[in-house]
Amino acid sequence: MKTKYVSLVCIFGFILSVLNAQPITVKIASVAPVRSPWDIEQKVLAQEWSRITNGRVELKFYQSSSLGGEGGVIKKMKTLRPGQKSPIDGAIFTNIGLYELVPESHALTLTVPFLFRNQDEVNYTLDMLSPDIEKAVNAAGFELLGWFNVGWANFFTKTEIHTPDELKKMKMGFSGIASPGLMAAFKSAGFTMEDIPGEKMLQSIKSANGIKVAYSIPMYAYATTYHTGLPYALDVPLNPIMSAFIVSTSTWEEVPKEYRAALKEAVRKAEGKFIAVQQQSDREYLEKMRAEGSTLVKLTPAELRTWEETFSRDVEKMANIPDSVINGPFYRKITALLEKYRAKNGQ
Repeated sequence: MKTKYVSLVCIFGFILSVLNAQPITVKIASVAPVRSPWDIEQKVLAQEWSRITNGRVELKFYQSSSLGGEGGVIKKMKTLRPGQKSPIDGAIFTNIGLYELVPESHALTLTVPFLFRNQDEVNYTLDMLSPDIEKAVNAAGFELLGWFNVGWANFFTKTEIHTPDELKKMKMGFSGIASPGLMAAFKSAGFTMEDIPGEKMLQSIKSANGIKVAYSIPMYAYATTYHTGLPYALDVPLNPIMSAFIVSTSTWEEVPKEYRAALKEAVRKAEGKFIAVQQQSDREYLEKMRAEGSTLVKLTPAELRTWEETFSRDVEKMANIPDSVINGPFYRKITALLEKYRAKNGQ
């Protein structure tokens, strides 16, 4: 009997050792375009995770577009039945996807134009506020592993403009962004918004009665050739289009504890490399547009102050509509941090 017991213990131990030796595959949906610098950096990150864990953790990326977009990914991140593992373990979401997954993150408040002036301010704000955002994400059953910056948005217009009042009179569409809540926020501030599906944007731009303004990052505006119908680009980075690397808490807890800090650090290093590439990419695409006939509209210091002051007032209107995606207290918390940061750095 004792021999049988010992045998069973040995067999059980053997099974456990086999299970522990099996690699853990972390399935992540991503909005990164195929073969883009971002996509390449993701592959490098996957290799780094494998190296850190000696092959015990495999990071596998899937295209969000093939899974029904960010909305489809959110559904696939939720378990179908109690105790059943979800088809997707996590995602790299834009501000919109993160907000839809965890509204308490206030992620869309980070997209208010003219809130940030440069990437250093974004990095500082995220360092200071990430604990608040992480708390909301954790409460929803997920871990926030890091942030990427897809690019800084610009206004691309049919005619040359220099003031917010000129812009508000023109029909505007969100290029590649599907967010009724964000569109409602802009409408509340007096913008003339047109709800145009992404696949019909170019057709609308070419139409005499179509949209006259697109809100987009340079890479997307160039890839879709929107710049050919909207040949003026306001040469001011409006706001960063951020993306958050999210993984379910249950999946993260499957990762051996001794590796987690190093894996998070690898994500942070990837962020830095990608942001450097992204900043160069934004300028390169704007220059490509100029080479093809676009005009990059420069603002005087006085004009820039008018834009900043206008959006500072407009955000209060955006935050006060019912079920607004822009959170007033969170916005004011960010602006208070930035005031201190700018004063400290003589800005």
